[in-house]
Amino acid sequence: MTEQRTSNVHHGLTPLMEQYLGLESMEVTEELLDLCGASIDTRALPLLKRRLREEETQIPQLEARGYVRMCEKSEQLAASLRPLIEALEQMKLEEQHDTEH
Repeated sequence: MTEQRTSNVHHGLTPLMEQYLGLESMEVTEELLDLCGASIDTRALPLLKRRLREEETQIPQLEARGYVRMCEKSEQLAASLRPLIEALEQMKLEEQHDTEH
């Protein structure tokens, strides 16, 4: 854990940041990530796969209820998760291959 992250945990900032980012616009979130640095790596795969399953499960339910915009958002999220998961799975395979040789 980095020193900055350790500091954030000790000061209880993590839950506050999560709450704030959950409400913030994507543009501002992206800007904060650019400023502060962040990366997604293969450790994110279980979470991303879970989110994909959740969204894919939700789509037919939203369609059945006639929630068009919410359904579109879930479809967009699922569509963006699929290639991200594929890229991370490929990265994981490459990492495993590198450690074997």
